[in-house]
Amino acid sequence: MQSQLEPEPGARPIQIRVGGRYLLPGGAEHACETRSLSLAAIDVLAPESGLLGDPVTLYLDDVGPVAGAIRAINPDGFTLAVDVGPERRARFAARLDWLAGLTSGRTDQRSDPRIVPTVRTVEVRGADGRVQPGTIIDLSMTGAAISVPDRPAVGEAVTIGKRRATVVRHLENGFAVTFRLPFRPETFGLHVML
Repeated sequence: MQSQLEPEPGARPIQIRVGGRYLLPGGAEHACETRSLSLAAIDVLAPESGLLGDPVTLYLDDVGPVAGAIRAINPDGFTLAVDVGPERRARFAARLDWLAGLTSGRTDQRSDPRIVPTVRTVEVRGADGRVQPGTIIDLSMTGAAISVPDRPAVGEAVTIGKRRATVVRHLENGFAVTFRLPFRPETFGLHVML
């Protein structure tokens, strides 16, 4: 139980830019970026807004899908009143806490424990759709080091197995990525398959 002095993780708004897309009633989909996120509301920078009360689903990088309704319309977007069930709320709060750690600098992604999984072969798909074989050098809940014949560019969006990721640096014989969505502790271990 949370004390009065210690708010629930994710209760305070986090000022952070997170990219993604959103779906308006009627099926219109647009790219967007957040200005701030909390368990209660998300301030969205968007090219087009719906109407007050319209249901909207956001698909945010590093967060996943978030549903809610438009509670305010701004000149450059809208504010979404978040509507998530208890189970999803706990995961959303944990994700917001993780993002808050990134913005405050307290989370060094390289400090995550690294493993060498049992199955090390993986398919690497570049942004252009080209596929090449890769070998996992090591793996953490937030990223991986991959050995490949032809390194993708730093900043390129790639798919490692089935996980979407971004290339963050080159290695002598490959590259390192940060996953768009980190592994959950209960699904991470030597048996993990990308």
